[in-house]
Amino acid sequence: MTIVNSSRSLVLAALRRHPWFEGIPEAALGALAAHGRWLRFAAGDTLFSEGQSATSCLLVCEGWVQGLRYTADGGEKVFGEVGPGGWLSVLTLFESAPRHLHHIRAHRDGSGCLVPHGAFLQLCRDDGRLACRVASHGAWLVRHHTDRIDWLTSSSAQQRLAEYVLRAGKPRAGQPLVLPLSHSQIAVKLGMRAETLSRIFARWRREGIVANRQGKLYVLCLAPLEQLAAGGAAPVSAGR
Repeated sequence: MTIVNSSRSLVLAALRRHPWFEGIPEAALGALAAHGRWLRFAAGDTLFSEGQSATSCLLVCEGWVQGLRYTADGGEKVFGEVGPGGWLSVLTLFESAPRHLHHIRAHRDGSGCLVPHGAFLQLCRDDGRLACRVASHGAWLVRHHTDRIDWLTSSSAQQRLAEYVLRAGKPRAGQPLVLPLSHSQIAVKLGMRAETLSRIFARWRREGIVANRQGKLYVLCLAPLEQLAAGGAAPVSAGR
């Protein structure tokens, strides 16, 4: 992880491109960029640590980063990934004593700009357009996570896995399935045991829904997964 000195022009260009800052006066953007820093990171770098004082938020410009916590047995609970145009710890800045909610780790090489706490909050006070856009982002997150909790608590394990494979893997005919999380991370994220996840994949292979070829997973038939994800009747009967 490298903080680039004399990076005002990089930060300013990134802010100009982001829709939150549309219509914000150039002088105000320049003042914010003057306090910002450009960050380059490599896959595996830890950018923030859970509980660390949040002196800045991060606008991701290239690459992907994950927010995670560790389970009691040392496993990784990945809460989500953020790619280009996404923010990390921006809402945390509005707490009375801002601290990062997660460990933030780079999943792919990339870069972004660190926007300092004080300067960001001051621009929100000075320009209501930015404040409203940040509030709208917060409202979307509340709705998104409420919907996810409802899904986790009202669906079966195979429904959750089918939805995850379709959403995160984006399966295509003839192409191996690339999932952003490891086997154990997927199980934790979807609220099931690793053994349950393995059992579902094994049954899907027997049903001809998926296949392993040269160590890679392929989706052979989308319709059963789409039916599962939509809450329809399951082609297999795996436990929760």
